[in-house]
Amino acid sequence: MSAQPVGSIKPTVTYRQLMELAEEYEAVAENRGRVARADITNQEITVHMMSPSNPHGELVMEIGFQIRSQDRDAVALAENRVHRPDLGLCRTADLLVLTREARDGQPEDFAVFAPDVSIAVEVVSPSDPGRDYVTKLRDYPRMGIPVYVIVDPRDGTITVHSGPDTSAGEPRYVDNPRHYKFGDTVQMGAWSVETGDFPRYRT
Repeated sequence: MSAQPVGSIKPTVTYRQLMELAEEYEAVAENRGRVARADITNQEITVHMMSPSNPHGELVMEIGFQIRSQDRDAVALAENRVHRPDLGLCRTADLLVLTREARDGQPEDFAVFAPDVSIAVEVVSPSDPGRDYVTKLRDYPRMGIPVYVIVDPRDGTITVHSGPDTSAGEPRYVDNPRHYKFGDTVQMGAWSVETGDFPRYRT
């Protein structure tokens, strides 16, 4: 008697269960003296080990500082989760900016509800630029984040995407991207950021 092929059955888990697992993965890494962030998409968890360089950390802090200096009602969150539970999506952003009112209205501390975010900023990692230029450029408009800023210290460029749209089926930002170079004054949502002192990666 010949064996019959067995089809793989993919178990269905809830987003809440995935959230709990993501927190457990991060806690295990922390207990081992490492920093990890877990993203959720397509009912899968992807764990990223975090080892940001000096320029990366400086850029995140500088952008958040400048925005907070202009607007005391702006809240800047570094290395924070942003999610859309109804879509089963959770990402970790280098920097999220939202209003204090939006911050106070969050129903939980696990992550910020994506449509409440004013801007998301990613500083490109030299080891994995595709995460910012491809994966998050696909997911952030789908999640309803109105402005997505990509800061690239490899070549000293900044790109601002806006106008999230999902009506065509493929989520994208429909406004023409605005391109800047380090040294320009960059409009990020309601705030402007001076980039003359932004550091670049050493080659």
